[in-house]
Amino acid sequence: MRDSIKTAIWGLGRHARKRILAALKDAASVELVGICTRDKEVGNREAGRLGCLYYPSGETMLSDPEIEAVFLCTPTGLHFTQGKAVLNAGKHLWCEKSLTTSSAHSRQLLEMAQGKSLFVGEAYMYKYHQQFRKLKEVVEGMQYGTLRRLICRFSIPALDQPGFRIISNLGASALLDVGSYTFSLAAELFDGRPRFELAEYRADANHIDQSGFCVLGYENGGKAILDWSYNSCYINQAELWFEKGVIFTDRIFSKSDDYRPVLYMRSASGAMESVELPAENCYVNMLNEFARCCREPVADDFKTILFTAQLISAFSEKVGMKEVGWE
Repeated sequence: MRDSIKTAIWGLGRHARKRILAALKDAASVELVGICTRDKEVGNREAGRLGCLYYPSGETMLSDPEIEAVFLCTPTGLHFTQGKAVLNAGKHLWCEKSLTTSSAHSRQLLEMAQGKSLFVGEAYMYKYHQQFRKLKEVVEGMQYGTLRRLICRFSIPALDQPGFRIISNLGASALLDVGSYTFSLAAELFDGRPRFELAEYRADANHIDQSGFCVLGYENGGKAILDWSYNSCYINQAELWFEKGVIFTDRIFSKSDDYRPVLYMRSASGAMESVELPAENCYVNMLNEFARCCREPVADDFKTILFTAQLISAFSEKVGMKEVGWE
């Protein structure tokens, strides 16, 4: 694979094993060089299965000159420190969302990357699926006129193995986890910097935010109504209201590789139409796109990452919620 980006995975949690490592097999533009985890048993087992190197520490991994990019699959609270180490080692940084726990930290990483001519990719995988691309196309093409409302919800039930989601210093936060997707979608579909017309959140006894809700108002009169939570029923959907129609779609953010998304469209007259889209692996698409961007940097990617981070930080400030993981 002469033109592939030689990559290492840092962190081997359930998500990394189920999604990222699985997608790497089909991502033609990416070559897995090695994996890094503190769990030696898991690391050696997975390295043997994948036919790659096992690095017992971040320092060992980052000292390998063969590696061009590192994909951080560690808890959010570790991203800032580990991300700096990756960039200082001269490697491209691919990172699970959220890039960091604050817009100030995200800006610092992005400025470091720009100074070193390195790429930073934030893993909002939903943006690399036809389901999202079709919605974006309808909005930008004005098929139903101007977008007036985005109603977006993402909630997950109580998990048997919540992992970092219950550990404060690892970045536990419904806002940074499921909530960040809703802010990302709003930033993609609306232009301009919104104002918070309504914002609220709820935290548990350990001061870990469990849910949030907000209404963003834009200069053109558009509004984004965002709702997210832990320990609730599973909801993962978006509804777009235009001047001349409405589109609803389920599983906008997270979906299985064989899931065939459906766009339900209602015209101004009330006529209903549905369009089924083909199944595809958005993780494979994302990895290939990250690899392309490492070869052909796109400056606007940094603007998108920072703008979403600023929205999330602005919500925290609006509701008086201390940002997670400040050092």
